[in-house]
Amino acid sequence: MNIIIRNSAAAGQFYPRSSGDIESMIDKFSRRADVKKKDVLGGVVPHAGYMYCGKTQAHVYESILEDTNTFVILGPNHSKQGTSEAIMTNGLWKTPLGGARINTELAEAILGNSDYLEDDYTAHNQEHSIEVQIPWLQKKFRDFNFVPISMSEHDLDRGRDIGKAIRKAKEETSEKFVVLASSDFTHFGTSYGYRPVSGGIGKKLDYIKKIDTEAASAIEKLSPETFVDTVERYDSPICGVGPISALLYYLEDLSSGGELLDYSTSYEVSKNEDSIVGYCGIVME
Repeated sequence: MNIIIRNSAAAGQFYPRSSGDIESMIDKFSRRADVKKKDVLGGVVPHAGYMYCGKTQAHVYESILEDTNTFVILGPNHSKQGTSEAIMTNGLWKTPLGGARINTELAEAILGNSDYLEDDYTAHNQEHSIEVQIPWLQKKFRDFNFVPISMSEHDLDRGRDIGKAIRKAKEETSEKFVVLASSDFTHFGTSYGYRPVSGGIGKKLDYIKKIDTEAASAIEKLSPETFVDTVERYDSPICGVGPISALLYYLEDLSSGGELLDYSTSYEVSKNEDSIVGYCGIVME
C-alpha cells in the first residue's frame, strides 16, 4: 500500500512554522494549565490559532494520561471541499514536528460501520481543524497514531451514525483510544455575520459566555439533543456541532459525564470587540 502524504496546511497561520517555536509555545501553555491527569475517554478542544486558544487546548492535553497512544479526531470541514463526512484510512500527516501516522485498522473498522463516511483525502487536504491538534499530540504523546474524521453537516442522524460507528469499531478491534471533537464555540462579530446584541464589551462577552456555558453544560451531561437544541435556539455559529454530537453518541453508556476544564475567548488576546470567538476545553472520563 502506498502511503498518502498530507503536508501541513496550517503551519505559519494557526501555529508556528518552526519546530522550536511550536514546542516553546506548547510548553508555555502547558506549564500554566493546573489540571490533574484523568482516564480521559473523550474531549472537546478548540482549533483556532495557538496564541488565542492555546491556554484552553493545554488544559485538555495536560489532563490525558501520558501512555495514551491512539486518538480519533473529529473536526468540521470549514471549506466544504470533498465528501461531506470523510475519513482517511491511510496516510502520514506532516507538521514541522515530523510525521503522524493514521491507524489504518481502526480507520477501516470505523468506515465499515458507518452509512455516511467515505474514504476521502480531498476533504482533509486544506482543513485546519484536525491538523492543529497534531503538534500537541506529537509533543505530548510521542508514539501516537490517529484517525481523522471530517464532517460538513451537523444533523443528529449523521452524528449518531458516526458516533456509533466509532463505538462498534472499538468493540471489534479492542483498541483503547481517546476521541476528540475539535470545535470553537460562539463566533461573534461582523465578520461572522452574528451580532445578536450590541453595547459595550462587557455585554457582548456576557452574552457569548451565556451561550457557550449552556452548550458546555449539555456536553457535560452527554446530551447531543440538548446541545444541538441550545445551538439552534441561539442560532449560534459553533463550528463543531457535528463532531461534538458524534463524540457524545460515542460516549453513551461509556462515560458518566464531562467536565469543563477551561473557558476563554479570543478577546483576551486580541482585544477586538467586533471579532470574538469562545473556546471550551472539556474532558469526559
